[in-house]
Amino acid sequence: MIDWNRFNWPKIIGVMHDIESLTNIPQCRMMSAHILEEATARCSDGQLKYVGDTEIGCDFIGCDGLRYESKSTQGLIKKKGPTTKKITLKNYYGKCLGEPEQTFDYMIAFDSTKNTVILADWDHCIENGDTEDAKYVTELDVNRCEVIAKDVNYVAIGFDAQQKYNDFVSSCIGKIVDEKEFVMMDDPSAIIKRVPLEGTLETFMMVA
Repeated sequence: MIDWNRFNWPKIIGVMHDIESLTNIPQCRMMSAHILEEATARCSDGQLKYVGDTEIGCDFIGCDGLRYESKSTQGLIKKKGPTTKKITLKNYYGKCLGEPEQTFDYMIAFDSTKNTVILADWDHCIENGDTEDAKYVTELDVNRCEVIAKDVNYVAIGFDAQQKYNDFVSSCIGKIVDEKEFVMMDDPSAIIKRVPLEGTLETFMMVA
């Protein structure tokens, strides 16, 4: 059995808040999730192993042999009602294919507003699951979840995660000789006239 009391929750929640600025950037959300998952594994007192880089739909393997998935949401636990906000179990990035195959045994769900973490098993997640556009989502009944960390007084490092990411991007690109700064044209609403292409797509395909 996993002993959740052995986790360094102040450190984990602190990391979650340090990288909060990255979660507001769509391109960085996967990276911020990865950082939180790595922190959770490293602060688990050796009870979780991060496998999210090799497994699909599963972030950790526990010392109990079970599979764990991690989700983090601002205001996950609503002020009114027993259910949480919607959590995406599977994003098909196209046409939703319905209920996904089981890939984990338990979900570790972080509420970054209440600094609280709850645990729900797979059956509970699927029981309240439904399709939504290209996603399969669920709502958890908090009364049926195990609260494994509550109102954590966290210790944040306080670094600027977004600036660190910007610095990383710049280091990957390197110095560009004669790089020009962006300058807005005098009349940004001006429409650039384009010379229409001759013929049609059908004509082009026939020639090809």
